[in-house]
Amino acid sequence: MSTARVRRAPDALWRAGRRVLVAALPGHPPTTVAGSGALVWRHLAAWTGVHELAATLAGETGADAATIERDVLALVDALLPLGLVERQPAVGEGR
Repeated sequence: MSTARVRRAPDALWRAGRRVLVAALPGHPPTTVAGSGALVWRHLAAWTGVHELAATLAGETGADAATIERDVLALVDALLPLGLVERQPAVGEGR
């Protein structure tokens, strides 16, 4: 279980459909994420806990919360180096 908190970068420009997300920082090329990434992105407007987000998405989709949590963490790991999301480490975790 992850206690990290995440949010999308406040200056990210983006458009999302049901199954696709296109996001970029100003002056950078766009990144496209297919599948459930667009749904996750909609929930990242404000700081949210990864575990809580997974539980919310499980309630919305009926999918397994543990699987969703792993997928959310993988998405965050992919978007972090692009500057599209921000992460607050869990208590006791280094930055």
